[in-house]
Amino acid sequence: MSSRSADAKLIAGATVAVLVVGAFIFGALWISTSGVESPVCPELNIGSAAGIRSGLEQGGPYPQTGGGGCTFWLALADGDIVAYRARQPEDCTLRWRRDHWECGGETVDASGLAEYPVAIRTVGDIDAVFVDLRPASGSPVTLAPTAPTTTTGSSPPRP
Repeated sequence: MSSRSADAKLIAGATVAVLVVGAFIFGALWISTSGVESPVCPELNIGSAAGIRSGLEQGGPYPQTGGGGCTFWLALADGDIVAYRARQPEDCTLRWRRDHWECGGETVDASGLAEYPVAIRTVGDIDAVFVDLRPASGSPVTLAPTAPTTTTGSSPPRP
């Protein structure tokens, strides 16, 4: 009779331990996912202007990620490096299809696509491409020593 009592206590103790651990895991998951907005995307130094331009001329456009929901497409438009938002304001995802852009299954003209600001800055002795993924109301943050900035409105220096 005492072995049955000991077995019942062991089973009850194990059950309580499993429930406590499960509640802890559930609580941690709930806290980590509730009430959290999308991550604030940063300003990114995505590499050398020469390397990016070469990649785009040989096989662009191509997608690039800033982590989380901070994805964009790098492309050339009128000789300038541009960063088109992957998630367009029309609530569709932008995709490159061989020779044209599609958003929500519809062909779209590149001139109407939402973009992130792109700048070319000299870091050390290299011209680097910076893409500003921050919301427009964000305050400017300097990530690296800056030189005169060239934006997509004018031609970036050609390496």
